[in-house]
Parts: sequence; C-alpha cells; structure tokens
Amino acid sequence: MIEVSFNGRPQAIATAQALRAALARFDADATRYELWLSVPDGPSLCMLRSEADAWLMYLRHPGDHGFSSEGDASREGVAPYTLSNGQVDEYPLAWCIALPQCHEAAVHFFASAGQRFEGIAWRED
Repeated sequence: MIEVSFNGRPQAIATAQALRAALARFDADATRYELWLSVPDGPSLCMLRSEADAWLMYLRHPGDHGFSSEGDASREGVAPYTLSNGQVDEYPLAWCIALPQCHEAAVHFFASAGQRFEGIAWRED
C-alpha cells in the first residue's frame, strides 16, 4: 500500500489510474504544492511544484539522504516552493524537470511499490 499526501493531507488513492487523475486535479487546484508518496517504513518520493517548475526527491528509507532529480544544469537561479507547513524554501532551477516527467515518476513509484523511476537523471544528495 502506497500512502499519498497532498500538502500534508492524506489522499485515498488505490490505483495508478486514480493517481493519474489525482495528479491532474492537484495541478488544476494549485500551482505550488508538496506531494509525498510513501511505502510505510520504506522508500518515499517527494514532488515539489512551483508554477512551471517541479523537482523530485527519492528516499530509500526514513532518514536517508536520498536522491534529487537533475534537470538542465545550465539553468541558473532558484525557485520558491511552499511546503505543506507553509514554509517557503528555495531550490535550484537546475534540479527541475518537466511536470509530465514528475507525474510519470510518481505513477511508476506507485505502481512498482516504491521503485525509483529511471526515466530521469538523479543525483545522490
């Protein structure tokens, strides 16, 4: 069972198809958000979205330093991200990948019970 949390609120999502529909709904509802998919006591995937920019963090287990998505290294600057607790953090634009890629990684994580999506580049943190 994959636990899904959107802006700190648990979501009842039972299938990959339902997750795809939820992702579309999340994108329609907010241009900034924090999404977590987690296997209890196992891996987690976090997606942070800020307007057109989004990036991923993959943790192999609780407390892991994990991996971050790698986007275009030539992009300079940072984007602000609003966390579920209201805190605003900034992260490098170079970490950002296309929103559809973030969605594919989330659906893959969900459907594979927590495996990291290899369709994007990752860097170990």
